Amino acid sequence: MKRFLSLFLTCVLLQSAFCFVLLPGSVSAQKAGAIAKQQETLNNESIVEMINKELSEAIIIAKIKSSKASFDTSASALQSLKKVGVTDAVIMAMVQKASGMEVTAATTTGSVSANTESSGPAMSVSIPDGTELKIMTTEEISGQKVVEGDPLSFKVAEDIKINGRTVIAKDTLVKGTVAAAKKKGFMGRGGELSVRIESTQTVDEQKIKLRASKSGTGGDNMGSTVALTVLFGPLGLLRKGKEAKIKAGTVLTAYTDEAKTVMAR
Repeated sequence: MKRFLSLFLTCVLLQSAFCFVLLPGSVSAQKAGAIAKQQETLNNESIVEMINKELSEAIIIAKIKSSKASFDTSASALQSLKKVGVTDAVIMAMVQKASGMEVTAATTTGSVSANTESSGPAMSVSIPDGTELKIMTTEEISGQKVVEGDPLSFKVAEDIKINGRTVIAKDTLVKGTVAAAKKKGFMGRGGELSVRIESTQTVDEQKIKLRASKSGTGGDNMGSTVALTVLFGPLGLLRKGKEAKIKAGTVLTAYTDEAKTVMAR
């Protein structure tokens, strides 16, 4: 009996010692995991991984807001993200984060409440064709780095109001594409760059087409994708023998390319 008790106590002591040795290592592993999470830096692959895991748009944008990030926001990289299903709101959040701006991108389901101030019951308001709005570039667009067809992202620079009601909210995403791009050449030949302004979204989440000219008539008018040529206009963005580019934060003028009735507040 004594021998049995002796063996039993020996086993208990060995087990306690074994657990004591393992415990600090387990705690260290947990701390290391927590530190790794705190130091996590998001990149394009991180966003694609979250899309593949079917995380919601709101969760991904919240993660972008709260995390460190090192995003590639070149036109080709953004085009690749679009191809795998990354939404415009998430791409806008990535662009804002990469440029050091406050992340204000709104989710599709929350865009109305996030971008507009409530001023009473919603009212039906008509946006006339040719309504002017100011849009802003969110990153530098360089003729050296983009090619024809690359997607571009702009944002609305200020609220568009009709009869005191906001119909298109400030910071709403504006879609565009590169219409033409040519790198600077030898013998002082300057680069060329032309972009198209295509569409944005109203406060009640309707798509509204845009154009770059006040008039919507003319044989060469391309409707929602009229080319906005920035080479030879008053913006003065091109210098002889220099690279053609539009700096981040440049304000451009666009116009609605259709009439639209929206529910505005």
